[in-house]
Formats: sequence, structure tokens, C-alpha cells
Amino acid sequence: MEILLILSIILSFAILIAGYYMKYHAPKDEQMKMGLRTERAKASQEAWEYANRTCGRYCLIFGGIGLALSIISLLVYAFVGDDWGRIFAVITPAVICVGTSGAVNVVNNRLCSKFDENGRPKEKG
Repeated sequence: MEILLILSIILSFAILIAGYYMKYHAPKDEQMKMGLRTERAKASQEAWEYANRTCGRYCLIFGGIGLALSIISLLVYAFVGDDWGRIFAVITPAVICVGTSGAVNVVNNRLCSKFDENGRPKEKG
């Protein structure tokens, strides 16, 4: 049980750090080795920056939610008991994983709607 709580907190911090890095410090070079590395995102520098800025924002949100749920599960485990704490400890990593993978899908869909296959912005109208 304690391991789940510790892993939830570590996972939350990892997502927060990844989100901060993607949003504010994604590499600007040609190789784009770290960040949201999909074909659509790597198609152009503008698409790359948009994808990482947007996905970073989602990761910051879900990392914060995960950290809050981790702290709640720790408090529930400490004050209410093992059974309820176990429920929160299992829900927390699931919320983080589903949220961040959903964020990647949302960003890819937005990339498809904003940029063509070559990474150029689509014309509005």
C-alpha cells in the first residue's frame, strides 16, 4: 500500500516536471530529441512548438491533479484506514495515465486540424 502511495507521488512529480519542460524548455533544434515526438509534431518548427506548449500545459494540469490526489490518498490512508486509502492509491495513477495519454491524443487531433501534413498552418475559412 505504501509503495502505491510513493509511486503516485513520484509519478505526479515526473509528469509535472515533464509538463514544465515541454511547455517552457522544449528543444528548438532540428533533432527534437525530447518532447512530444509524433510525426505531426515534428513536421515543422511551428507545429513542434505548438504541440509541446499545448501538451506541456495538459501535463502540468494532470500532474497537479495527480499530486493533489496523492496527498488526499495519503491523508485518507493515515486518518481513515487502509481500505479507503487503497482505493485512492489505485485511482490516482490511473487518472494520471489516462489523462496524459488522452492529452497526447487531443494534441495530435489539434495538430491535424491546425497544420497540414507538411507542418504548415492550414488556411482559415
